[in-house]
Amino acid sequence: MRRILVVGGGYAGFYTAWKLEKRLRRDEAEIVVIDPRPYMTYQPFLPEVAAGSIEARHAAISLRSHLKRARLIHAAVTRIDHASKTVSVLPQDGEPFELGYDIIVVTAGAVTRTFPIPGITENAIGMKHVEEAVAIRDRLLDAFDRASVLPPGPERSRLLTVAFVGGGFSGVEGFGETSRWRPRC
Repeated sequence: MRRILVVGGGYAGFYTAWKLEKRLRRDEAEIVVIDPRPYMTYQPFLPEVAAGSIEARHAAISLRSHLKRARLIHAAVTRIDHASKTVSVLPQDGEPFELGYDIIVVTAGAVTRTFPIPGITENAIGMKHVEEAVAIRDRLLDAFDRASVLPPGPERSRLLTVAFVGGGFSGVEGFGETSRWRPRC
């Protein structure tokens, strides 16, 4: 039986596998999805998660719950060899292994870009995954709580200052969501 390998279980990978499950008979192909995360993230919802407008669970779709026929491998693909039609797989647990394929769909997602701005790598949190949006929310809540007991001054102002780097969707929406979320301190 042919093996269709989908590298990446994000939006494109999830919907590719889901549609293939609907269109192919069980004996036509084995569908394999490899992704380090067990869920697909609705990235447009991440600014709302970061601002506390919605819960994190509303921005994630379980791959296992929705892909009924696909074989899911919780791992990263570290190398693709098109000549031999194999990928190198690095699981979170266990030994690395090779996996062959007949057809490959590469949908490995984007990563947070870090601009050449001093301090961004050390201090900023990206907004590509649910965990990052929750970390932003937690950092904001902590800063607001700490600022609430301080008198007006530079330290309080620092804690109440939020900066967004980047004017793409996540930056603009994140700014809009958090600007409506003002602390009472």
